[in-house]
Amino acid sequence: MINQQYEHSTDDVVKETGEYTCEAGITEKLYKGDKFPSCPDSEVATYWKHAEGHHHNSGETVPESGKYMDKDGEIIEFEAGALFPNCPKAGTPTTWKHDGN
Repeated sequence: MINQQYEHSTDDVVKETGEYTCEAGITEKLYKGDKFPSCPDSEVATYWKHAEGHHHNSGETVPESGKYMDKDGEIIEFEAGALFPNCPKAGTPTTWKHDGN
């Protein structure tokens, strides 16, 4: 079973360009359309997650389906292609990150 905080495994297709961290703690910039690599340290299959600090703003398009958390801790599941909303509690613009990061 995949550890919940890791969303992608080796050979999955990268759906969003950005910084990702593998289970060994190594962070690399990966590009949309590429495949997640094996661990850069051990060269064995691994799991990857978005690097810390990775977030999306209200009004941006959701890049991949999944659960996201706003800065107030509200967790909502979104489908790819939807727009990130304003804060559900305050109604003001907010930031969203993948739940579990």
